[in-house]
Amino acid sequence: MRVPAILIVDDDRVLVDLLTDILGSNYSVVSAYNGAEAWEILRTVPVDLIIIDIILPDTDGFQLCSSIKMNREFGHIPIIILSAKSELEDKVSGLQNGADVYIEKPFSPAYLDAQVFSILQNRLKLKERFERNIETGNDAVSTLSDQQFLASLHLLIETHIGSALLSIEFLAEQLHMSRSSLYRRIRATSSYSPYEIIEQVRLKRAAALMHEGRYKINEIAILTGFSSPSQFTKSFKRKFGKAPLGYLRDYLKRRNSGNG
Repeated sequence: MRVPAILIVDDDRVLVDLLTDILGSNYSVVSAYNGAEAWEILRTVPVDLIIIDIILPDTDGFQLCSSIKMNREFGHIPIIILSAKSELEDKVSGLQNGADVYIEKPFSPAYLDAQVFSILQNRLKLKERFERNIETGNDAVSTLSDQQFLASLHLLIETHIGSALLSIEFLAEQLHMSRSSLYRRIRATSSYSPYEIIEQVRLKRAAALMHEGRYKINEIAILTGFSSPSQFTKSFKRKFGKAPLGYLRDYLKRRNSGNG
């Protein structure tokens, strides 16, 4: 299991070393000393949480926070603002610019560690709920960024479900992302890969078409975009534990007995 990665953005190297000591035993910690370095790290390292100081040499921390949250690829990443500015208006500004938590300096290491743990645990729970609900099409996420991304993703898959064009490359192009960026974005919300999400949506549609009773099984395989009936059968059996014909027979039995 991958250790969560935390990006610290602060030009105070002593503080960066302190934060690394506090968090380094449980997390992978990377550091940036200005906004430009932060963006470079985000493009190359899968980051799970960001800690940002307000005062940076090349940008305002609020502005950096806002820019990250508005970015389609990185907007899902939770952000903690850690700042010596303690006025109420600063805290309000931090939250308005997308920060999930605002912590004043000087800070309690135990409190910071608890906040990081809580945020990452909540993200893990969101992943688990997403995976439980993907079969029903319910996007169990709490952030607007996640909701918009997953809604766009599912709409694309549903719209092109029977098309040979539907692929990871096609989805990335339509979402204006690179293939690697799409993969990272999905992995931040789910343990599924992009290919697995496509397959899950296809199998969900296939089961629904079987329930309708209007198509033969080989027709359903084509309508849901599987490359061959044998590939459809293999994928269907892996998910439902039964080949399509056996699944359909059991469904009809349950329906006829009033239990379907």
